[in-house]
Amino acid sequence: MSAHTDRTNGKPPSGAGRSPLLFIFLTVFIDLLGFGIVIPILPVYSKMYGATGLELGLLFAMFSAMQFVFAPMWGRLSDKIGRKPILVGGLVGTAASYALFANAHSLTMLFVSRALAGFFGANISTAQAYIADVTTPENRAKGMGLIGAAFGLGFTLGPLIGGELTHLYGESGPGWFAAILSICAASFGAFMLVEPARHRREASRVFGFEQVRAAFTTARIGTIYLLAFLFITSFSAFESFFVFFGMAKFPEKFGLSTAVTTMSHEEALAAAPMAGRYLAGIGILSAVIQGVLIRRLVKRYGETLLVTMGPLVLSIGFLIVALANSWTWVIVGCLVMPLGFGVNNPSLSSLISRATPSEEQGAYLGLNQSVLSLARICGPVIASIAYVNLGPTAPFYTGAGILLVGTLVAWSFHRRFAATFPRTAAPAAH
Repeated sequence: MSAHTDRTNGKPPSGAGRSPLLFIFLTVFIDLLGFGIVIPILPVYSKMYGATGLELGLLFAMFSAMQFVFAPMWGRLSDKIGRKPILVGGLVGTAASYALFANAHSLTMLFVSRALAGFFGANISTAQAYIADVTTPENRAKGMGLIGAAFGLGFTLGPLIGGELTHLYGESGPGWFAAILSICAASFGAFMLVEPARHRREASRVFGFEQVRAAFTTARIGTIYLLAFLFITSFSAFESFFVFFGMAKFPEKFGLSTAVTTMSHEEALAAAPMAGRYLAGIGILSAVIQGVLIRRLVKRYGETLLVTMGPLVLSIGFLIVALANSWTWVIVGCLVMPLGFGVNNPSLSSLISRATPSEEQGAYLGLNQSVLSLARICGPVIASIAYVNLGPTAPFYTGAGILLVGTLVAWSFHRRFAATFPRTAAPAAH
């Protein structure tokens, strides 16, 4: 039986078994772990190297900027030389970037390590292409869902792992952990991964000019991308500066005796695990909402109404945190946020899938990943400017304002296009 026939029947290439999907899951998980793992460590480095708020915002943005720029290159290169070399080689490069991060002795080395991590982590487009190679159109959504799960786990566990390992082993601990994990995954892929058949007509670029043109000229598609951009810009602004807000307003809750401006290196290390736990808690609650409640909510309300509710609820959470005069209210705000995040993200992905041609969904979803990377560049930079000029609560007020604009755009989208996304048709269509 040929590789082509295997793919047509919806099976992985002969001899691959289940290992390809496990490897793809590990690849994407490690890539996204790298984004979140530095969040609790940045206050430590800000103390060590005297980084400004703007420099820290740029440090956050560097990873996503490199992914945004180089994802198309990795996708095209994998079309020429194969998926396996790009995926395995990317993990080896990722390991090297984390080793450099663990040994960073200056702010410049930190920037270089994060740039390399984003450069090699841009092979997510190749992971999506591999899924497309080994699945039928009927099973492709399920395969892409595996990538979505890896995204969610990486973002959720990254801050938690980074915080705990920083506390146990110092600021180099998370970097060495990620490097070892990357090498283990690369070794697994080198021995177990089978190169799939590829079809030139379906060669996977992250996106093409026709998708970009549609995003700018078709309101039904372009508005969905705009909503995704506004939402993730705001959330990444919160995520990148929540630690600094907490240590400036409620230092005792992060194990500190004084505010962030006067803490010692040891106090910064003590604060890291607390920051990771809070951010991981938000991620876990969001995952529960996406895994348990979202199907019922979509069936009852429809995706277009949920993408209106999502930014509105998240903005309320931001405002509660910004206005909080006690840590209890901060917790309340953090409990509100997962509801907004949990209903918004899967609804937007579903809308992209339903609004675009079935034979081009991979390209449109790839474009969405680039849009989200761009948002993760903008969010920390906007937050850092607000933080430096207006104080520790400013990133949350700014994020809330962006989300309220998104709510108005989403409401207009709902009124205009809800009828084209009938609730009863969604489950049957997939």
